[in-house]
Amino acid sequence: MEITSSGDRIAAGEAYLADTLVLQSHTGTQPDLFLRWNEIPHAAVSVDVIVFLHGFSRQGRAMPLAEKVASSGLDLSRRKRPTLAVLPRGNWLRYTCYDFPALLEGGMDRLVEYGLQRFAEAAGRGPLAVDRLVLAGHSGGGMPAVDVIAGGRRPDEFYVFDGLYGRDPSLGDPMRGRETIEEWLSERFAQEPERAGALRVIYIEQQTGRFSRAVGELVSRCLAEVEPALAEKLRRRYRVEVSLVQHSQIAGRCMPELLAAPDAEFDWSRGPEVQGRRS
Repeated sequence: MEITSSGDRIAAGEAYLADTLVLQSHTGTQPDLFLRWNEIPHAAVSVDVIVFLHGFSRQGRAMPLAEKVASSGLDLSRRKRPTLAVLPRGNWLRYTCYDFPALLEGGMDRLVEYGLQRFAEAAGRGPLAVDRLVLAGHSGGGMPAVDVIAGGRRPDEFYVFDGLYGRDPSLGDPMRGRETIEEWLSERFAQEPERAGALRVIYIEQQTGRFSRAVGELVSRCLAEVEPALAEKLRRRYRVEVSLVQHSQIAGRCMPELLAAPDAEFDWSRGPEVQGRRS
């Protein structure tokens, strides 16, 4: 893992890591972890961390992690805050399906700690703390992201790109996880506006409409309980909306704008962002 400096700042960069201990129970290819960072002052004592959970892959068990990096939208070029992005390879289940069991029950916290440790060691500096935590999930990574919230550190910002499929009805309540989002929203609104947060859900009706619209109802309920001037500001950061681009393009189209501004208004006439931009 190579990190370079320019003056008093660590230069933007990225790295693939293999055989990540936190992810050792996951089945799939190596490398199994991707890190990307923007310019970070050497004097920084904390950084924001973004964790992105990918979805299904037509390549199944043979999926290379680079496939999901390319479509993630993890473009930090417009983000002003010092940030480390973390994209783990999930656990191949069968056919095209992946999940993230290693990140449950505090596993995401351990993964974030590991990513920060590897970054700090490579930079030749002391430990870094987490300032803001951003959690995002695309497609099949959406429901695992909800489960991660239930058992670990609560994110400041939560972005889901056509990923709230709900549960298999044969295994119980298909809306299980709604209560987790409701609890998280209540905690988030209690911290507004002093510590700003965001929930942006972008969905396609025929795939994730039912669960997504239910989350929209939760957001509306929370907004109705705050004073109107604050509600007007919050409704730009806490929103559930229909995508006007196809499923595979949603994260690449929306994530770069959300990383620059959580209240971004999407210009759907534009296509997905070009990937590979590090700064």
